[in-house]
Amino acid sequence: MKKTTTRTSLFGAAVALAAVMFAASPAKGQYESFFGQESWEYATAFHPITKSTADYDPHLLSCLTDIYHYTSSDTVTIDGLVYYNSSVDGYWSHPVKLREDTLLGHLYSLIEGREYLMCDMSLEVGDTFRLPIMRYFDYNIPEDTMLLLVDSVTFVSSKKVIHLSAISPGFSYWWHFMEYGSYNITLRFMEGVGPMYGLFPPHELGDVLLCLTKDDSLYYMTHPDLGCWQDYVSVSDYPEQSITIFPNPAKDQISVLLETDEDIAGSIVIRDMAGRVCRTFTVSGKNTSLNVSFLSQGMYFLTYTDGKRTVTRKFMKE
Repeated sequence: MKKTTTRTSLFGAAVALAAVMFAASPAKGQYESFFGQESWEYATAFHPITKSTADYDPHLLSCLTDIYHYTSSDTVTIDGLVYYNSSVDGYWSHPVKLREDTLLGHLYSLIEGREYLMCDMSLEVGDTFRLPIMRYFDYNIPEDTMLLLVDSVTFVSSKKVIHLSAISPGFSYWWHFMEYGSYNITLRFMEGVGPMYGLFPPHELGDVLLCLTKDDSLYYMTHPDLGCWQDYVSVSDYPEQSITIFPNPAKDQISVLLETDEDIAGSIVIRDMAGRVCRTFTVSGKNTSLNVSFLSQGMYFLTYTDGKRTVTRKFMKE
């Protein structure tokens, strides 16, 4: 009898210890794939417009956008590895095959028969990553790299974000990430999204991920002012739309007031501070009530768009 009681006590103590350890560990959630279930699409900006050119516009990132379409049914096996094929709209004429190692959180690009590691979600603070670089308009791609250092690791909505800085910035494209920090453009890897520089080795002039759509829903946008397409048209070409959000800070509900004489037919997207889409709403009136009880505490972006203009406001969720 005593033996049974001792075993029961030991079992109870073990369960209690496990509960304490679990409660003390950070909630990081289950790993999320870079890809969608059925389809996914990347929009990247290429050939940046700098302040030194006549085409410069502070609301534009570049003059060229590439759209990469992927479906889960379109695959090819090469050397025993399964890649997803892409179809491409835009400037880039070379489709990019992708594969993911979900165990390590690696994203690989296959270009011209050569594989590149483009994202590594297993990195921690102090680790380094060699970013492959391709020479501008040289698609034979002689090997070159830029050494990056992991400055910090954060978690947004339980998803890992790895923040990087350059140890050896030796290419002209690097200015792209330095110049546009205000647009949420920094070198980082994001779980469920991938690298901020897109799907393939960066050119000397640089590429930036604008948007990621999964299964026909917008999943991530780098910055609402940039949108998902860059083509010499800036948001400043359209009249400013006045938006009021109240209460702010909010608890369970917010009201969005659109001050305009025009008919309202658009959408509202709420994103977290990392740019991830939390929810999308259809708008058909000047005063719209939105349920935000599903949001965690923190700061969020609310973006209204009607195809002609895009306006973003911040609000706090208590």
